[in-house]
Amino acid sequence: MFNYTIRWISALLLILVAVGGAAAQDQPKPMPVATVNDVTITQQNFDFELQQTIGQMAQRGQMVGEETLPMIRQSVLNRMIDEELLYQDSQAKGIKVPDQRIADELAGIKTRFPSEAEYQTTLTALKMSEDDLKTKIRRGLAIQQLIGTLTTEIQVTDEETKAFYDGHPAMFQTPEQVRARHILIKVAPEAEEAQKKAAMQKIKDLQKKVKRGEDFAALAEANSEGPSSTKGGDLGYFGRGQMVKPFEEAAFALQADEVSEIVETPFGYHLIKATDRREAGTVSFEDAKP
Repeated sequence: MFNYTIRWISALLLILVAVGGAAAQDQPKPMPVATVNDVTITQQNFDFELQQTIGQMAQRGQMVGEETLPMIRQSVLNRMIDEELLYQDSQAKGIKVPDQRIADELAGIKTRFPSEAEYQTTLTALKMSEDDLKTKIRRGLAIQQLIGTLTTEIQVTDEETKAFYDGHPAMFQTPEQVRARHILIKVAPEAEEAQKKAAMQKIKDLQKKVKRGEDFAALAEANSEGPSSTKGGDLGYFGRGQMVKPFEEAAFALQADEVSEIVETPFGYHLIKATDRREAGTVSFEDAKP
C-alpha cells in the first residue's frame, strides 16, 4: 500500500528539477492543518506535499484545474494523515531502521544526479537539509517494514472478499474515460497579441499536417511543448474533472481516432486525438479481487 514512499522521496528531487518547481515558502509561524494524536501537520508541510503531487501530475501530462484542485488537496491531506498514523504505529511497535539502510537509500538517490553540486543545489531549492531527507527516508522505511509485518499476519478468505465487494458497490464503479494524445503550443493568456498570433499559426500548420494524414504521435513528439511530448502526446485514460474544462469538453466529444479542432486553454493551443474510450461501468469481481 505504501511501497511508493521511498520511490517518492527520490523522485520528488528529480521532478522539481524537471518542472522548475520550488518548495513552499518559509512561514513565520507554522499553521496547523491537522493534528494526528499529538503531532501537527503544518500548512507549510502540506503546501510542500501538494506542490510535489501537482508536479508529478504535470510530469504525467495531467492538468490540474479549479474543479480538481479541492479533490487533490483532500487526497494529499488524507495521505499525510495515513502516513503519520502508520509511522506512529511503527514506533509504538518498536520498529527501528538501521543507519546503514538509510545510508544505502541516500546513496541511491545521489546516483540520480549528475554531480554532488547539483544534488546540493536541489536540496537548497527544496529548503531541505540532508538530515531532513534522511528523516523522510527513515520514516518511509519504518512504514514499509510495518506494512510488511501486517500483511504477513492478515489472511482474507474468498467469502470475506466477496462480501466486501457486494457491500461496497460504489467503490467498484468506473466513470466514462477517454484516452487521448495532444499537441500543445504554449502561450500564456496574458501574452502579447503577436505571441498569440505566432502560436496560433504554429498550431494551424500542425493541424494541416494532421489533416494530410501525417502521424499524430510523431508530430506530437517533435512539436508539442507539453510534458507528454516524449510519449507522443499520450495522456493515458482520464475521466471528467481531471482536465481543464475546454480540454475536457473537446476530448469527450471525440470518437476514437477522431481529431479535434484547435482548442484554447490557459496553457495555450491544443490539437487532441482520442485514441480510445471506456464507457462507465462496474469492475467485475474477478478483476477487483486482487
